[in-house]
Amino acid sequence: MAVRRTLILPVLAALVACQPTYTFEPEQVASGPGGMVGNGEPLTPGTFEGGDDVLPPPLNVAPPNDTRPPDCGAGCVAHCNGAGLRNPVNRGLCRSLWGVGLPNRPIKFAEACRRLFVDMLGRVPTADEAEATCAGGWGATVKRLMEREEFLAIQQRLAADRFLYSNEVTSLQAIYDMDRLVAKLYQGKVPYDLFAAVVSAHPVFTRRYADPGDKAEALFRQFLGRPPFEHERADMSRLYKLWHSGYYDHPQLGMRLPDAFIRFRCLDDEGHVDEVARGECASVLWGYNELIFTPDLRAARDPRLDNELTMWSGLLKPEEWAKLQAPGRIIARDLAFWERAVDDVLLQYLGYELSAKVPEVREELVRFLLAHNGDIRSVHYAVATSVAYLQSAEGASASTYRWTYGPLKQVDAEVWVDSMFRNTGYSLPGCDRRISQPEALLRSGSIAGYRLLQSSDWKLDEEGEVDERYAELARTLGGCPENVTGGRFRVVSILTTATQLSAVQALCNPALDPKVQGAPVEKLLPEGMGASRAVNASLAAEIAIHQYRTLLGRSPEDRELAEARDAGTECALTLCSAEQFARPFCFALLSSAERVFY
Repeated sequence: MAVRRTLILPVLAALVACQPTYTFEPEQVASGPGGMVGNGEPLTPGTFEGGDDVLPPPLNVAPPNDTRPPDCGAGCVAHCNGAGLRNPVNRGLCRSLWGVGLPNRPIKFAEACRRLFVDMLGRVPTADEAEATCAGGWGATVKRLMEREEFLAIQQRLAADRFLYSNEVTSLQAIYDMDRLVAKLYQGKVPYDLFAAVVSAHPVFTRRYADPGDKAEALFRQFLGRPPFEHERADMSRLYKLWHSGYYDHPQLGMRLPDAFIRFRCLDDEGHVDEVARGECASVLWGYNELIFTPDLRAARDPRLDNELTMWSGLLKPEEWAKLQAPGRIIARDLAFWERAVDDVLLQYLGYELSAKVPEVREELVRFLLAHNGDIRSVHYAVATSVAYLQSAEGASASTYRWTYGPLKQVDAEVWVDSMFRNTGYSLPGCDRRISQPEALLRSGSIAGYRLLQSSDWKLDEEGEVDERYAELARTLGGCPENVTGGRFRVVSILTTATQLSAVQALCNPALDPKVQGAPVEKLLPEGMGASRAVNASLAAEIAIHQYRTLLGRSPEDRELAEARDAGTECALTLCSAEQFARPFCFALLSSAERVFY
């Protein structure tokens, strides 16, 4: 009997060790390969050079025009070499801008600060907040914004759009893990090439695409910006043959969750490597890379695959995850990988493909990124402090060259909604980028699902249903995507305009309808001003200054202030009150194009 115990106990211990640990506390949801990397110190101190370049004057030569593209000769080269530019974007632009006699366009402080807030924090600031934050130079401002939690949240939302987070397609634990990985990337703890490697074998990525060739193509599109050639697709797909889309039953949530599994390919009937078939699980185009796993106690038979042995990805060990990340490591060897990385950041901030027009910018940014150990924050800092970004969009139609004026973009739905509610003091539960179908958690009927919803950005109404008022508004405008078959969209149409006007009307309540709750009138009036106070030109100007600074993040111009005084004079003829003036004025400002484009 003693001998038998010595044989059985090690087997039982091994089985227990291989069982998944189901801890599903809201703060411990994330589970996956993202938790195995980026757990040390940041790659760089987070202080990058080139934030406050002194921009050179244009060289005194005849600037190019439609018939003569920029041509940087010896004088141009000397001018740019002597400019002392440290920002890589500015260095790359010089020979197509100042060096050929073209000027950049000076930007107003309020316009620049508003642009930075929208792109980096996802909302429009009040004027007081802008003046307090955007101080001490643009380099210090951008560094300050990058250190905020809101900056991480914006990058996480963009990643959710990029990788199409959907709890209908992928396990919530994997989605939360990918969200954690993105946070580490923008905290400077994970270099961009390691990020790509982890993503290439992450369940959020592998579970979305069923066919190995589709996985290979998606990897190329995500990190090289192009589809693979047929021989590249065929070769890379061999490294994705192991992945299988399946489901597992989560004991706490009481749900069957979609997740990625490993199939044991290229083996013989005894479970050993098949010397004849092993080439089917090996990539040879970028050196010899083989991916073959042999089954052990963690494997289980899947009746849907003719009882073939499979293994849930949640049971993989760190060294096995590293082995599966070969496709991402292969892609990261290509120079085009780093070029795509900087192109993505340029497009995010500028809204157009600057690299295609001025390739020198891309070259400078790639060198900058590699010099900073692959810390992607360095590229965000360089672009956000560059002349390409921090210049005005005014007078754009008069210029032939796109890089001689700044970006003008349409805000995302969440930016529009969040800014409008925040600046008027109106609160409404949001939607969570990680849980695109919250109803699934409610249908599970589990306490764990309820707790997870309560800890997310979703909230429940008085009847215990998911409060979707925010989501309904945002989805009509293209935001808060469900990401099942498609993602977010950005469009200006009759429907979106009508939706925005209806939302602004309900918020500002210009008709003073007693049935409409609207924003608190105290938020629409200067501090201490009573809602029933009689309006005159002077009072109207005070209200206008307050609302411009609160709702648009800037002080009104002289022309705008004069118009407000004239409106106040007209209003005084009917003995209107401060509230009767403030609510229609709120509607006028919030429905303006300045709230939609920036």
